[in-house]
Amino acid sequence: MRVSSEVEASRRAALGQFFTPAPIAELLAGMFEPCAGPARILDAGAGVGSLTAALVSRIAAEGWPVEIEGHAIEMDEDLLPALKETLGECEATIPSRSFEFRAGDFIEWGCDQLGLGLFDTTSARFDLAILNPPYRKLNAGSRERRLLSKVGIETTNLYAAFVAIALRLLAPGGQLVAITPRSFCNGPYFKAFRHEVLRDAALRRIHVFEARDKAFRDTEVLQENVVIHLVKGADQRDVVIASSVGSGSDDEPRERTVPFASVVHPTDPQQFVHIVADEAHSHVSTRIGGLGCGLADLDASVSTGRVVDFRARDHLRMNHDDETVPLLYPTHLRETRIRWPVPGGKKPNAIVASAETRSLLLPTGNYVLVKRFSAKEERRRIVASVLQDDDLPTSEIAIENHLNVFHRRNAGLPRDVAWGLATFLNSTIVDMFFRQFNGHTQVNATDLRSLRYPTVDQLAALGTAAPELESTQQAEVDALVDRLVPELAGP
Repeated sequence: MRVSSEVEASRRAALGQFFTPAPIAELLAGMFEPCAGPARILDAGAGVGSLTAALVSRIAAEGWPVEIEGHAIEMDEDLLPALKETLGECEATIPSRSFEFRAGDFIEWGCDQLGLGLFDTTSARFDLAILNPPYRKLNAGSRERRLLSKVGIETTNLYAAFVAIALRLLAPGGQLVAITPRSFCNGPYFKAFRHEVLRDAALRRIHVFEARDKAFRDTEVLQENVVIHLVKGADQRDVVIASSVGSGSDDEPRERTVPFASVVHPTDPQQFVHIVADEAHSHVSTRIGGLGCGLADLDASVSTGRVVDFRARDHLRMNHDDETVPLLYPTHLRETRIRWPVPGGKKPNAIVASAETRSLLLPTGNYVLVKRFSAKEERRRIVASVLQDDDLPTSEIAIENHLNVFHRRNAGLPRDVAWGLATFLNSTIVDMFFRQFNGHTQVNATDLRSLRYPTVDQLAALGTAAPELESTQQAEVDALVDRLVPELAGP
């Protein structure tokens, strides 16, 4: 019986499946360094075996002098007949080689191996791991999270779990190539994952796709993806960064080699991964890094808004009255200012001020508000607006959770500093820098804390001049930032 496309898409989404197009499989297979010894291949979440087939085809074409064992693991029973057929073709391509598949959950199987200690220093391990792991969030109470916690792996997404397990199952000097969402490069959710990967393996190569809808155009994947090549236990050295629009044979990647310290800054405790695909953008990181201050030096902080609307639903009001205070959502941000209220809109304009909501409120003041969600295709990833202390009619305000708010000890900033911060954040150079490490739709408070900032005096000068701009044209903003923050000026 033929399964309808709707049912098929729903089933794949539940499993986190996104199949690998042939050009992508060939790209992944081509990133390995040739082996001189045994090649025990691990294909976790193998699907129909496209990745193993691509790697075997390369090994055969190049005549690697290796003994090959292939191990493919797949839990979707509907795919097992096709996987078995693919592995049979691999055996025919390289005679007298062993290929086997296992029907089961890779998370369960891998955690069993790690938990039982079967892969200690005396046991056979894998030499090559090739992965297109499933993309699905893991709930805190899920079975997968419990299994992973038992072996010391803490992550919120299946793809990071697959990569972490596969890396642990590699022999010293073993190689891993995986296509993953770029979201692991930054943010608090993948901090432990980044630390483990960069501690236990050398990052040799990163391939980035410039257009989200090209590489997987037939599979409805819209994540911004990268391919990473890791070598277990090797020393970090220069990293090759390649970029292409898609994955077609006519789309020749552009490559540049950069020091590892340019990809992961040595002093960054978060270990964000910066991907600078071309020389023209390489100056951005140096200029931002040369700024004098972190937020603590400015006596400033950034936090997500306190109001999670579904938790405060009983206290929300569409209109403001004597019992409420203004509540600000992203919809209330217009250019660099606040527009409140928004009559007839879908979002509430107010929240009841009461003992139950007291902890959700802030005193009226000068704040910088930044939208927490933006897409790669938008003109700017960071969109900052100023809320002035005289914009709203009450002594207290509330900020919804889809906004980040810059404040000073949970109160307002000096007005000129607030305007200076917003102007700096809305500049092109900050946007370019942010795109180097952020590949998903969120602008986290952690990301904003990781930035370097101009000095208080520079921000105050920016803030004094910014309201005098005749418009919010990007060229005017950039010219003002270049003039008043010389560290950011171009050559």
